[in-house]
Amino acid sequence: MRKDCKKYFKRISEYLDGELDDRTCKEIEEHLQDCPECLECINSLKKSIRLCKEAGNEEMPADTRERLRSTLRDCFNHKSK
Repeated sequence: MRKDCKKYFKRISEYLDGELDDRTCKEIEEHLQDCPECLECINSLKKSIRLCKEAGNEEMPADTRERLRSTLRDCFNHKSK
C-alpha cells in the first residue's frame, strides 16, 4: 500500500456517503485514477452498498454472505500491508 492510499482510505466511508467537501473528493478521485488497487476496492464497496440497498430486508444466502465477507476481508487486508 502506498503512503497516500492510507490517507484516502481512512476517508472512504465519508466519500461514498457524499459527506466530504469538493476539494477532498477531487483529491480522492485523482488518487483513484492513479491507483487501480484502490479503485477496485472502492468499486467493490459501491457494488456492495448498491446490492444491500436493492436487497432491502431480504436475507442474504449464507454462501453469498461468506463470499462478500471474504472479498472485503481480502481487500482490507491488502490495503493494510
